[in-house]
Amino acid sequence: MAESEPTPGQLSSPRGAPLTALGWADVRTRVAEADDFLLATTDPDGRPHVVPVLGVWLEGSVCFATFRQARKARNLVRNNGCSVTVAGHDVDLVLEGTAHLVRNAARLQKVADLFPVKYPWWHPFVRDGEFYDPADIDLKDPRHVYAVELAQVFAFGKADGFSATRWRF
Repeated sequence: MAESEPTPGQLSSPRGAPLTALGWADVRTRVAEADDFLLATTDPDGRPHVVPVLGVWLEGSVCFATFRQARKARNLVRNNGCSVTVAGHDVDLVLEGTAHLVRNAARLQKVADLFPVKYPWWHPFVRDGEFYDPADIDLKDPRHVYAVELAQVFAFGKADGFSATRWRF
């Protein structure tokens, strides 16, 4: 999947707030290097569900793994719209889009290869279109892998009047 290059735009609110100084290349780098991600999904009754996830950046998407029966996975089956946030010391990022289950073996392997680079304590392996933890020798706890296809990304600067930028895809 080729990564599209979005163009930045200023948000209508707050009025007169300048664009952040962040460029799209900086956003990609910050997301790729971030250790902490918060994933927001929607429960069946419309309430938000926000949880931390381990994530990696691959080909323009944030990819994360979750147990098949986890609340976030069940929510994504019903409604695959979601948000991923990345907090920073000077800028907070909010990535909005749709989460798609990754089943392609080659892409799953790319995601699996990225996890131990970022999180040295976790070395998932791919079997039958899912992730497994090496400690799961009986293969009883498979994890689904999702890739978030971006619709828009927001950067909220924390200085100079909370500047904001939006990129649309």
